[in-house]
Amino acid sequence: MPIPEKGNDLCRLSAKDIIYRTVCEWIITGVLRPGEKILDSELARHFSVSRTPVREALQVLESQKLICVRPGRATVVAELDVDDIEKCYRPLAAIQGLAAELACGRLTEEALAALEEAHAGFAAACGADSAGEVIAWDNRFHEIIVRASGNEYVEDFSHLMILHIQRIKYHYFHNDRMRKASDSEHREILQAMKARDGALAGQLVRSHWLRVMEDSLQGTMARLRAAGAADSAPAE
Repeated sequence: MPIPEKGNDLCRLSAKDIIYRTVCEWIITGVLRPGEKILDSELARHFSVSRTPVREALQVLESQKLICVRPGRATVVAELDVDDIEKCYRPLAAIQGLAAELACGRLTEEALAALEEAHAGFAAACGADSAGEVIAWDNRFHEIIVRASGNEYVEDFSHLMILHIQRIKYHYFHNDRMRKASDSEHREILQAMKARDGALAGQLVRSHWLRVMEDSLQGTMARLRAAGAADSAPAE
């Protein structure tokens, strides 16, 4: 089980939260690969804690379908499948479209300024070709809208879907053309939010996520076909 060096930015959290956040990040970014075993004894040793907070953290990850706990056998990182792209993006498009509609009537000037900052950060990260920063600013942009909806159920469901979508992005697909399209779509969403046009903002957010889904599916299938062709090519 590959465990990276410890970070130092989680010192104010409980042991369970530190373990949860860290292991969640490892799963999302591919440090822990699909199907890889997770050993609570190794985690307890790494974090210098008993197995109790480790098991509590693993229970949260299991509830989010990021790991599979098999009683009497092993705990493993959940597998990823191409079908997961559509399973995750379609409900996210619906829930974040609703969030945008709700947020338009509630956005403060401070939230709008933060949204503009997130859009600018996303554009700059795209220009710098920094995949990690692109994902972080993209998450920030949509997170501001979701929080402004004032609906904690929308926020919780959106957060769960984003975890899986981040994982899909890291494992399957990074594409410069997709980033440029997202930059343009973010700008349109921002303008709709500024105009307090909830119907338009909701439509734009839904279209944005569905476009990302289709591009991700096409790109992933192209990569899988290319990999299959390479595997079947005769050796020289």
